[in-house]
Amino acid sequence: MTASPVNSAPCSTQWTKSSFSTTGEGCVQVRATGNGLIEIGDTKNPDGPVLTVTNADWTAFLDQVATGTSDYSGRLVPVFQPDGGFILRDTATQATLVFTRAEWDAFHTGVVHGELRPLAAL
Repeated sequence: MTASPVNSAPCSTQWTKSSFSTTGEGCVQVRATGNGLIEIGDTKNPDGPVLTVTNADWTAFLDQVATGTSDYSGRLVPVFQPDGGFILRDTATQATLVFTRAEWDAFHTGVVHGELRPLAAL
């Protein structure tokens, strides 16, 4: 994983990921901080950097993923790579996390099936 050094205060909430992530390759992991913020990380680097966004920004991103748009807008934007992987960019901070195609496939499938929301309840 490649990520900008964006860190937030420690959080006691457990990380969660898509149930479709079974390859052992890693996946997008998320957790609610309990104060209206969502942290996004990479299971390949559980102690690594995270992106921190509002619950509203996270929900808007999930809505776009679920509808299959190719024109992402908002705070979180995936930049798809030729190998099928993606870079998740926080447009407010320019921080990024890099994921593989298998990670995108598992994340996308989970989102389409209604996983990872409402995150505040996780």
